[in-house]
Amino acid sequence: MKTTLSPIEIDVYLDLICPWCLIGKKYLEQARAIFTSVPGHPPVQVHWRSVQLLPDVPPEGLDFEAFYRQRLGGVMRMHDRQAQVQAAARQAGTEVHFDRIRRLPNTRLAHGMLAYARKQLPPERTDALLDALLTGYFQQGADLGDEATLSVIGHRHGLDPAAWKAWMATHTPKLEPATSVPLFVFNRELSLSGAHRVDVMLEAMGQALAAARQQAAGLQDCPV
Repeated sequence: MKTTLSPIEIDVYLDLICPWCLIGKKYLEQARAIFTSVPGHPPVQVHWRSVQLLPDVPPEGLDFEAFYRQRLGGVMRMHDRQAQVQAAARQAGTEVHFDRIRRLPNTRLAHGMLAYARKQLPPERTDALLDALLTGYFQQGADLGDEATLSVIGHRHGLDPAAWKAWMATHTPKLEPATSVPLFVFNRELSLSGAHRVDVMLEAMGQALAAARQQAAGLQDCPV
């Protein structure tokens, strides 16, 4: 008897101010497309989990350059790190423009909008909204801590600004306790920390599939 496998479930822990989350998301998208194109492979379902790396950033945000200059120990170190990130982004097929970013935002509001979107939109539209938030920040310098900016982005992706604001007034977005992002967890077992290349992502998906097949075979062989 042929066994139908359940989708591969991937929980992705991320924050919107981490460029490696943008890079890791792009690699995941590429790996997912390759994996699901193979006959016999199950679909892959991705669940985005919100992490706030810097909860103490004030609501109005901080000066982006000043924050990272101090955090990384000077202008040269900051530029070296940014060049490393930009090179990695290009390899993943995307871009990061640090020179366009003026504010380091508090991401609580943005994560709240994502939480609301998950309740209102289908997964593919929530994914598109997440893309817009990440690229808006890292490619256009959008202030993701500004309610008006978020309302414009959300409206473009199917969210009613008034309804989102009303929901935020009575709900607190669930923020996960992960200490580093991006973090990818496959079928709640295998985890990968960091923005890994497509081949590494595919290997992890393959391991998750092999474990699922082994479990399905064991259940099939178990006498009732």
